[in-house]
Amino acid sequence: MLEPPMVPNRPAMPWTSGISGTALGYLVLVIGFGVVLHPELKAFYRHGHGRMKNTVSAIDTIFACLFLGLLRLATGISDRPMWEKLRWAIPPGVFVFLVITLSTWANFLSYQSFALSAPSELIFVWIFARLLQPQERRRPCYLDLPPVVATTLGTVLLSLSEISGDGGGHGVEALGAALLCRAASALMMVSLRSCCVVLEGVSKKDTVSVVEIAYWKMLVTSCLCLPYAFLTEGLSPWRSMGSTAFWADQSSALLLSGSVLITMGFQWSTVGLNRSFRSPLCALLESTLKPLTACALVLVLADSPYQKILGLKQPKNATDIVGLCCLLLGLLLSIWSSRRRQSQVFQEQSVEFLDRAS
Repeated sequence: MLEPPMVPNRPAMPWTSGISGTALGYLVLVIGFGVVLHPELKAFYRHGHGRMKNTVSAIDTIFACLFLGLLRLATGISDRPMWEKLRWAIPPGVFVFLVITLSTWANFLSYQSFALSAPSELIFVWIFARLLQPQERRRPCYLDLPPVVATTLGTVLLSLSEISGDGGGHGVEALGAALLCRAASALMMVSLRSCCVVLEGVSKKDTVSVVEIAYWKMLVTSCLCLPYAFLTEGLSPWRSMGSTAFWADQSSALLLSGSVLITMGFQWSTVGLNRSFRSPLCALLESTLKPLTACALVLVLADSPYQKILGLKQPKNATDIVGLCCLLLGLLLSIWSSRRRQSQVFQEQSVEFLDRAS
């Protein structure tokens, strides 16, 4: 998630200022596209196409990159040298590749484990932010411990339940892939924030827009996903997708086309959301509502006709229920902690601004 840098010599915006209807609309789309993509892909894998999962990921990223390239041409290009933009886009692009690869692997093994591990990303974001960002290290550690502890406890309980109830022997592997994916996603977020700060110029022409950053990031990702797909799956998926039998199967054609459209929609809405940010509340809602919605969707689908298609099981034992409650508590505490923190920052910068003005 991108966060706009603070305007120098001015106090930070209050917690609820600048929340436009456009930003909230983009927020709903980001959460919707992001949550729906993985069960849609899981249905495609279980429809007999699990051996082309990495190829599908490569196709999705290529189309998303082309789409962002068109947006970049339409919105304008900054005067920064290309090598400089590419240099700072490489780290988040590499981490996006790791996120896509690991999420594909985890989703293929167990969509339920992958979705329920979403709140654990808050843990990794907190750890990496404190390790890599000096301003975070100055913040007292105990202030962030309640949401981190609650989320960690919930993740551990759900992991134990998943491993003990796994009959196919993939429980540990699925959880490992899911947690590695969340760690890579957290590193991507931290590196992307640094990229946005560095590429902010002193003038409009010198500033690299979020569209350009997204384009260069996705270009790096596409250049990694395509050879990885060839190395792991060869040319067989391309032959299969080029056959008339594949497109004659309505379900296969719709699911593949749907993954491409959802990925493009997610990239478009993410760019729109980042360009519309006027309040920290939008950033917080995205980081908390998205994992919460993913967990809720698993619970809803586990009691629906799609249960067998997605390989879901209903959380019936006490460990599952307590684990889910801990995850929910961790997300709520994260909202409270972030809101309290932003209010303190606003008060401190307002006092500093008034002192300078006087």
